[in-house]
Amino acid sequence: MNRYTVNFICRDKNGHDVIRSEEFFWSRVDEVVEMVKLEWAGWDVEILWAGIRLNDGV
Repeated sequence: MNRYTVNFICRDKNGHDVIRSEEFFWSRVDEVVEMVKLEWAGWDVEILWAGIRLNDGV
């Protein structure tokens, strides 16, 4: 399992933007992106960045 960080913008039906960053432990980044889209299904989701979060050696 890897720790993935997904940074994304959600826009509601009124055009309001919410910038989010969420972390997941999962095996593949494409699955994590799909999880974000499902979680925020009522919003227009734009993925800014998704990838493995590098740890600091801990």
